[in-house]
Amino acid sequence: MSVAESVVTSAARDFLVYGLRVRSDIDLPGWPTLLADEPDVIIRQEPCSPPDFEGEPYSTRSVVKDGELKLAVLGVGSYSAKDGSLIRVQAAPGAKAEDLRLYLMGALVGVILHQRGVFPLHASCVAVHGLGVAFAGRSGAGKSTLVAALVRRGAAFITDDISVMTPSFGNAIGVWPGAARVKLDEIGLARLSGSASHLEPAGGTRGKYHLPMDSSAEWMTPVPLSRIYLITDGEGPTRIERLTGLDAVSALVNETYFVGHATALGLTAQVFRLAAEVARIMPVCRLIRPRGLEHLQSVVESIERDSSRP
Repeated sequence: MSVAESVVTSAARDFLVYGLRVRSDIDLPGWPTLLADEPDVIIRQEPCSPPDFEGEPYSTRSVVKDGELKLAVLGVGSYSAKDGSLIRVQAAPGAKAEDLRLYLMGALVGVILHQRGVFPLHASCVAVHGLGVAFAGRSGAGKSTLVAALVRRGAAFITDDISVMTPSFGNAIGVWPGAARVKLDEIGLARLSGSASHLEPAGGTRGKYHLPMDSSAEWMTPVPLSRIYLITDGEGPTRIERLTGLDAVSALVNETYFVGHATALGLTAQVFRLAAEVARIMPVCRLIRPRGLEHLQSVVESIERDSSRP
């Protein structure tokens, strides 16, 4: 589906995105709409003078000047993020709607969050017994599959891929709800829900699709978080190891969403400060598990046992 067919709205609409009021020229499926007098962030469809380079489709190049990050994605479009309040999007000719939104709601929203002094962890999150449990890890680590499996067993969905953390409930950390869907490939879908034939493509090159989730989380408030697990491949049975001190802080920094863009913007100290605050309050553990969907059941059961402890 081309950009002209489904991305650009006839008029700007207001959405709630990770607790931010966003006024967008581009439709944002899965996000709740609202009426906002003054938006926190504006997304405009307009030229944004991207960096010029050559490469294969989906190759990226970014530059930073005067606090503004500009990103070009070959065959998709050009973007810029400035002052934590403005995103500009220029679609490439023939770009697919799902591709344009993938980078917009991923990298560019990540940059805006960093610019606003917010801590976005590259993590998916569910609520178990009313408390958030986040799973951080690299792309392809299995965060979304794990979350979808836990939801099937009664957990409440909170967010996929980005866990935006904020001080909440006094000396505690909350996670803002995300769009009510997860990105799964055909193998994960076959294991958990069946065919991908009726699902919307998630864009990019990984062959993933959006699987809708039922979300009981309140969109207007963060969900209190109880644990962060860092997904790690390993031999033997699933095990959980607590990290403390600098090890916990460094692990969170490494799993910060688009930490490279934050570094390019000169925000490294901010990332370390926010990660240290989260690690001070929140248990951070390594979830060491054998890789492969055949082990998914035992991994889920290990998480359910561990997360039920105070």
